[in-house]
Amino acid sequence: MSPLETAILQRLTQLPKTARMWGSPEELECVALHFTHVLWCSRSPEWTFEQTFERWRSLGGPFADDPDEHANMRSKMWGEEETRSRTQVVEGFLVVWTGLKRNPEREAAFGPWIERLLDFPERAGSPDRLNMVLFALMGFVAADPQQYVAALSLERHRIGGHELRALPVVAPPGPTEAALTYTRNFQSWTRVTEGIATVLKSLSLNSSR
Repeated sequence: MSPLETAILQRLTQLPKTARMWGSPEELECVALHFTHVLWCSRSPEWTFEQTFERWRSLGGPFADDPDEHANMRSKMWGEEETRSRTQVVEGFLVVWTGLKRNPEREAAFGPWIERLLDFPERAGSPDRLNMVLFALMGFVAADPQQYVAALSLERHRIGGHELRALPVVAPPGPTEAALTYTRNFQSWTRVTEGIATVLKSLSLNSSR
């Protein structure tokens, strides 16, 4: 197994341990899905995202549920302005990506997919999922994680009024309920974390063959 594969599998292993920092079950699952996609692409260069999703489905996904709770969260984030929210996420991360000092090996594997998501952001789904996927993938590629976090904080402050504000939020600048997802009543955290464990087991078995 290559050092890159080992690092990706380690990151996937860590995700369930920090589940609630990823905002919502759908965001957590989406992060895992996109890390897995890059891993499969590294093993098979012709691999497509459609194949990734089909493989994910064969392992029991999508695992996240709570449709009403997710919808309520998103209504507070952007309401009827989903396009504006997605554009805000893309523009924010494009600024960060342009100035990011990158780990060369990780950039070679992750860079093309990150740039494809910036060009075709709908591939990641809703703006909150896009935001979390780009946050995770760029953070993995960053040569200096602290510098990356600082750059992202500056961009959040520029767009939203303070560094902790999520980029998808298009409400007026300043603290809002929309940025506080940790108190929401999501019920499918365990289902997602167990699902990621199932995917991880499959990836590990395949890598040992």
